[in-house]
Amino acid sequence: MASFEQIEQFVNNYPQQAKIIEHKTAIIDLVSGAKVFDITKAAATYIVEAKEGVFAIVASAVGHLKWRSLGRALGLHQIHLASSELVREHTGYDVGTVGPLFLGGTRMFFDKRLLEHERVYCGTEDAHHTLAIDPQLIIDSNDIAGYFDSSEFLQ
Repeated sequence: MASFEQIEQFVNNYPQQAKIIEHKTAIIDLVSGAKVFDITKAAATYIVEAKEGVFAIVASAVGHLKWRSLGRALGLHQIHLASSELVREHTGYDVGTVGPLFLGGTRMFFDKRLLEHERVYCGTEDAHHTLAIDPQLIIDSNDIAGYFDSSEFLQ
């Protein structure tokens, strides 16, 4: 499952497409993230549960997603955020530190709006380190179940 060391090794393998930013501020939400990076480029990784299984949703973090509408568009029924125990079980991450890498085989739905950015900022399993990564590398490194445009599902 996910470990900061795995993410560091991944970044070392892709130095042109990813880097880790170390910071004193512990990032636990968008307010703390805004002290370190441009939050309009933040990519949140949510672990959700639906009748169809457990999935990762990587989306722009600039607003709150309308989960019911998004679930319908993705073909997922009774979608809801997974419990902290289920998140840990499926990904190895604690809630609040989930990043888009090493998700334990969890299939992913990806917000194609993130592709507008050269780099997006993501969790690393460590609240004092942020991953700056080419969003295409996230796609290339995961099992993508589908794509969506978050502008249609943000509140």
